[in-house]
Amino acid sequence: MAEDIELAALDDPGAATSAVRPPAWTADHVGRVLVKAFMTLDKLPRARGPRPPGGHWPSHMVEWADQLAVAELGESECRDREFALNRVTIRPTALEIRQMEAAFDWLRELRDEDPGMALVTSLWAMRSARGRSVKRLIAEKKWAPHTFYRKRAKALDFLAARLEARGVPVF
Repeated sequence: MAEDIELAALDDPGAATSAVRPPAWTADHVGRVLVKAFMTLDKLPRARGPRPPGGHWPSHMVEWADQLAVAELGESECRDREFALNRVTIRPTALEIRQMEAAFDWLRELRDEDPGMALVTSLWAMRSARGRSVKRLIAEKKWAPHTFYRKRAKALDFLAARLEARGVPVF
């Protein structure tokens, strides 16, 4: 029962960064690493190719009344707007990319062992990393929640046992 509580905490995407490294591989730590791997994947630059649609409209004109309305905004609203415009993309480090690739290799090994567990685990990690609803995923796929969480727990236990047996250092 305690394992269910620990694994339910993995649905929080912020849990991947706030966890302390355990001395050995555990199911919940493997889950955090998988979620962090998908977060790292989202930080990578997109592949080059055709430009996405958009940007073909002419730029709009700002009228004097619009500028007056912006000038009359409160300090907090101005600060919030400036904060929203000040976006910086932080790229992952080489270590984070290496750890991401290792985690994706674990999912490949899991797919060879049991494709269903690999699918459940990878979709769960991806949804959790992006802050999307896991319950909604279960409803969209028409899966039984108990079966989904049981397969996820079994997959994370399997991966933790395999990593411990190989002597892979915890990261």
